[in-house]
This record gives sequence, C-alpha cells and structure tokens, in this order.
Amino acid sequence: MTTVERQAADRVALPATGRLIDLSMPIEPTPFDPAVMRKELWRHEHGGRRIGRKAAFNRRLPLRLRLARAVRYVAGGRRIGPGCFPDGLFLGNEVLTLSVHAGSHVDAPFHYGPLTGDRPALRVDQIPLERCVGAGVLLRLTHKLAGEGPAQGITAADVREELARIGHTLSPGEVVLVHTGADRLWPGPRYFTAHPGMTVEATEYLLDQGISVIGVDTAGFDLPAPVMIERYYRSGDAAHLWPCHLLGRRREFLQIERLGGLDRLPRPTGFTVMFLPIHVSGAGAAWTRPVAIVPEEDT
Repeated sequence: MTTVERQAADRVALPATGRLIDLSMPIEPTPFDPAVMRKELWRHEHGGRRIGRKAAFNRRLPLRLRLARAVRYVAGGRRIGPGCFPDGLFLGNEVLTLSVHAGSHVDAPFHYGPLTGDRPALRVDQIPLERCVGAGVLLRLTHKLAGEGPAQGITAADVREELARIGHTLSPGEVVLVHTGADRLWPGPRYFTAHPGMTVEATEYLLDQGISVIGVDTAGFDLPAPVMIERYYRSGDAAHLWPCHLLGRRREFLQIERLGGLDRLPRPTGFTVMFLPIHVSGAGAAWTRPVAIVPEEDT
C-alpha cells in the first residue's frame, strides 16, 4: 500500500456549515502560458450552421445515408440550420486545446516518473478521493516573491520559521498551502518567470512530518523553468532541473499547482481544503477547482 493510499484511511469530516473560498486560477489563453494552446468559441448564432454541417456530413453514418444527407444539404433540401432554433440561436460551446497542467491542477506521482521507488507510480485517476480532502495549514511566505530580483527558493528554514510564527505543529494528513502572492502576477509574463520555488530540502522537511499534499500559488512547484534552465547552462549541473518534481520518484507526494486567493484565508489553520481532480484516465495530472471551507465564525 502506498503512502497516499494509507493516508486515505484518515478521512476528514467536512464541516456541517461554513463558507467556501475559491482557491483556483483560471484556464484561459495568454501569450505566455504554454499549457493553454488554443481556445475556440462556438457562438450561439453560428451554432445552427455548425450542427447542420456536422449532421449532413457525419462520417460515422453508413455510406448510403451519409451520401443522401450530403446531397440533400448541397441541393438545399431538408437540413438543420439556424431556422430550426428559437431566435436562430443554437447552443454555445467552447473547444480548448490544453495540457492537464493548465490552470489549477493536481500533479500525481506518475507525472514525476513511471515509478515511485520500486512501485508503479500512481496516476491521477488512481488517487483516492479521500486524500483530496484535508485539514489545511497556510504558510505565508510572501517575502520570497522577488521584486525585480531573481526568483528565490523556499528553504526548510523558511518553513520552520513560519510554523513557529503561527504556533503550529504539523500532523500527518494535513494539506500544506504555500502562499507566496505570485498569483498577483497573473496573467503577465512574470507569473511564469519570477515566482519563488520549493527546494528539495523544504519539500523533504514537509514529507518527514507526514505531509503528502503540498499546494503552491505559483505556476510551478520548482523555480521557474527559464531560471532552472539558465542555471543548468551556466553550471552544467543537471541538479538544477526540476529537482522537487524528480524527488517524487523517491518519495510519494501530491502537488497542487497554480492556486490563487490564498490571501483570502482568514487564519493559518482551522479550515478544510478540498481539491478533487478531474478524472482523466491514465494521466499524470488533472485540473481541479480547489476550495477552502472556513467555519462560520470566520465569515
């Protein structure tokens, strides 16, 4: 049994009442985000013609029926079109071409590599949903967000100092959320190039305390990709390249990346986090709509 599967037994009871705080970031195309390649809008006024063409030239139909419908469509016979719908408006639709790492998402162990230790790594659809609900712990590390300077690594000392400041001792099964304020940089280019990143020592410190889910409000868990790549080219040391992700090949844990709105949480503990990943079969990650459930007295 894996770490994630073992901890699924420690179920967290949801509060009977409380306020939901949205902790998600949007999925939308920007010039700087490689995870969202294309967004095609099907407008209501164009929908009738679209569905008419699809119905007339449906390649899944038997050949004889397909030819009959196509000939009727071209000849101006019976066809589906705007006139079939009230006000000439059919259904709207949006077609997106994107990575499973777009917007707020959960990284499963399979994203890091095919194995965790000597076991097959869990894919995102294999994560027990019970593991996606837990008591939240907020670490405010906004001082790590550089102004115009280089991106900074979050160290184990940073984590220990913040835990001491809030007076909290970590317990296995808690969901640690790292608040850097990097979501304020969205959707500009610095959201992808200037955010802080977790270090291996900080990640291992949390894992040593029994934490198996770590969420960040940054575009990635490690330092920005351009920063890691530049450090590799300068030094020739491949250890600069995605070190925390590769740690997941030795030690099993989940990452929640691209969180937002962590500054809206009223206190560092005493709330519940829920982040259910979309069921994408066999994938190493999936989109999620993470929320914090805050007790009524904090509203």
